[in-house]
Amino acid sequence: MFLLPLRTDSPLRSTPYMNWLIILANVLVFAATATHPDGWDHAFALQPRTPTLFQFISYQFLHAGFLHIIGNMLFLFIFGNNVNDKMGNLGYLAFYIAGGIVAGVCYAATEQRGTPMVGASGAIAAVTGAYLILFPRSMVTVVYWFYLIGKYEIQSLWFILAFFALDVFGNFANQDNVAHMAHIGGTVFGSVVCLGLVVSHLLPRDQWDVWALIQRWNKRRQYRDLVSRGYNPFDYTQSARAENQKADDPNAERVQDLRERINAAFAARNIEVAAELYVQMVSLDPAQLLSRQNQLDVANQLYHNNRYVPAAEAYEKLLKSYPNIERYEQIELMVGILYSRYLNQFEKAKQHLGKAIARLHEGKEMDLARDELRVVELQLISRT
Repeated sequence: MFLLPLRTDSPLRSTPYMNWLIILANVLVFAATATHPDGWDHAFALQPRTPTLFQFISYQFLHAGFLHIIGNMLFLFIFGNNVNDKMGNLGYLAFYIAGGIVAGVCYAATEQRGTPMVGASGAIAAVTGAYLILFPRSMVTVVYWFYLIGKYEIQSLWFILAFFALDVFGNFANQDNVAHMAHIGGTVFGSVVCLGLVVSHLLPRDQWDVWALIQRWNKRRQYRDLVSRGYNPFDYTQSARAENQKADDPNAERVQDLRERINAAFAARNIEVAAELYVQMVSLDPAQLLSRQNQLDVANQLYHNNRYVPAAEAYEKLLKSYPNIERYEQIELMVGILYSRYLNQFEKAKQHLGKAIARLHEGKEMDLARDELRVVELQLISRT
């Protein structure tokens, strides 16, 4: 049976220039070396028994034939574009080269026959490992040949794991000239490193990455444990207690009505109306909270409308209730600036700016946070 991926359904937010440049570099090197098939082999291919440091990079851009480079570049184009989009150009380049180096080390450490290795597949395995973490639910369209030719859609999770299982089997079978251990090392490196970047918020998060799926699975497990210990979500007495609490609160019906109107406003994409209704709702019950995205949209709208006090309160509630929200550090920075520039609450501004600086990386946002913190500290000194 023969399988080749054709495309995925993951959209791009930006142009993956670095992935295209890597593909172009591979093609140009292949064209340059195709006319001298023996001249580059010993110097630039990875020699597992006598490797040089340079070979751990140079071997990644060499290929043994036309079908070899076509297959590798097809995988790199299909899976690398989205990973490049998530990591940025320089980050993706460093990740790609590092993945190829780790794959080369794994091959050199385990190869017994001393066969030189060429090809980008080790680095590409790292890319597919990263894709597995970032887009496990993405659908991959594959073309297959098994007596008949056809197309089929499969989740990237199963597609990549299937190729990984084939590499594990092929490594133990040891019946071909494929560098299976390089593929295994690259895939493990790519998935582990990318998972670490996602968990530490060094890469943008979304609700469909592997870490989000693990968190949702854990919540379902916790719910099942509660039920197994006797919790009954359909217990009438629990519902009755809730109704009694509602009866004791004269604002309960009004709050419920406002929440329904807020949901309707969001459904109609009228965030400005939703924001005003939210202010009314929390004035009746300060404990009220919206879903993560709706809470963020309301806070942003209030900020845009120069409603700085309710905006700050909405942001504060968002940060406290959803500590794992994507771009947490940017929100902390925004709240710090809001307290500093518009509300003159410099102690709170210092707290939020400090939290933002602890999570931000070098760049314009970090410079902005540091500059604002210096202003806040001067204000605090002048008031003492």
